[in-house]
Amino acid sequence: MKNYVLKVTLANTDITRTLAIPADYGFYDLHEAIQIAFGWEGFFYHEFEVSGITIADDANEEADLLPERFRYEYEANLEFFLMNVKNFTYTYDIEQPWVHNIEVEGCLEEGFDIPVLLECGGRMIVEELVGDDDNSVTLGDPADKDYINFMLKSVFND
Repeated sequence: MKNYVLKVTLANTDITRTLAIPADYGFYDLHEAIQIAFGWEGFFYHEFEVSGITIADDANEEADLLPERFRYEYEANLEFFLMNVKNFTYTYDIEQPWVHNIEVEGCLEEGFDIPVLLECGGRMIVEELVGDDDNSVTLGDPADKDYINFMLKSVFND
């Protein structure tokens, strides 16, 4: 199965994760893999920005309030969007934005059936919800590749 190799870097940090993710997966799957790989808890809104197109889950918005160039993440296939893209972004928590720069490093023609962490650098994120709309983010333990892959497997093999 073809996989995209994506290097995800949390902006202004040395925290990186290199993921192999099946090309036939959608952006929601990529969101889930990034959440697991970094240690995010999924408390807040997120969105991708790919070649001027916003890709997100905006089920609560009326269609006429969405950006002009918008795609729902459940319908947006990675292969379609990434075949001609080298860089894009993922933002988690729009109010207190945590921007992740994503570089498409290449493709594996014979990859994996689920997302796999190939390399990691830096620490895990420890995110706590401290109020209705506030979170507290600190750095935790160094990233553990085996543990992250265990978590990816437990989520994506279900």
